[in-house]
Amino acid sequence: MPSASRTCWPSRPPLPPREPDLHRIINALARSLADEVISDAIYDALNEVLDAATDFTPDQLLQISNTLRSAGRQLIHIAPYRTVFCPTAQIAGLRTLHDEQPALEHALSYVRRFAVAISALLDEMGDDT
Repeated sequence: MPSASRTCWPSRPPLPPREPDLHRIINALARSLADEVISDAIYDALNEVLDAATDFTPDQLLQISNTLRSAGRQLIHIAPYRTVFCPTAQIAGLRTLHDEQPALEHALSYVRRFAVAISALLDEMGDDT
């Protein structure tokens, strides 16, 4: 008597390996998303921090800090797909800056360091961003 737990399914050939195709698709998606992440607002914030005078209000510093944090978080995920070699030092620096919570008296220095770190990563990513 045949076992009730066994069923016969028609055999079919195994599916071809798709890993290279999936990696190619993931890389293409990451590259296309980078254009959306790097908006004019990010460049405006970088220019404002790196080129402007030191008289920001606390609200302005908070807004710039939030913009840079958001950009940094997104760039951390995209940069490995946009560079030939993974910029591990720049990514580690952005992660460290993202986790900092500076006091108000250190906020200007903080946003400038953050802007320089983002600028360095954008430079590493090249002109195609």
